[in-house]
Amino acid sequence: MELQPAAQRRQRQRQEARRAILDATQSLLVEDGFDRFSMRRLADRCGYTAPTLYYYFGDKRGLLDALLEERFATLLRRLHRVPASDDPVERLRRLVLAFVRFGLKNPEHYRLLMTPRVEGAAPPPPSAEKCTALFTDPMQALQAAGRLRVDDLEAARQILWAALHGLISLRSGRPNHDWVANLDDLAVEGTLRGLIRFDAGNATDGDT
Repeated sequence: MELQPAAQRRQRQRQEARRAILDATQSLLVEDGFDRFSMRRLADRCGYTAPTLYYYFGDKRGLLDALLEERFATLLRRLHRVPASDDPVERLRRLVLAFVRFGLKNPEHYRLLMTPRVEGAAPPPPSAEKCTALFTDPMQALQAAGRLRVDDLEAARQILWAALHGLISLRSGRPNHDWVANLDDLAVEGTLRGLIRFDAGNATDGDT
């Protein structure tokens, strides 16, 4: 059934309020971190009263969970568009490049996703777990095939994460630097070659 004009207007107003609250929440978190965030500061920033904030999100934890789930879901949709590959190296390469380009294109989103949460906070949102699984699957396949240069899968994951975070943060922090045109590809390829034993039969691998 089609909504009447008044109902459509109320629905649009609710959507706009929710969007404004979430955007203001992200700005505060990126500026000051989770530990300094408060509903009072959010009310001052977005212009909505505290009762309105609680009406839409229940409580502070509900608000933060909703924001993180929405932002991780945006990243997840981007990663799901990565073309599939039966080769775990190629699959990982494509995912990594998509992650790097997402971070560079959406620096504020990225900073929010990387902002440390306070101790005792809720577990990662479902979309965050799904993003992690996309990267973990090809790395597990490489580990099972004996192709990771480090035995510990978690160590390999952290090495990859640290390298990617450094690349994204450096480029985002110095956008006017004269970066080489293919820096992303070169950095990703160098990182993968440091983590993975490439097929020696492939003439392009350069690994023996």
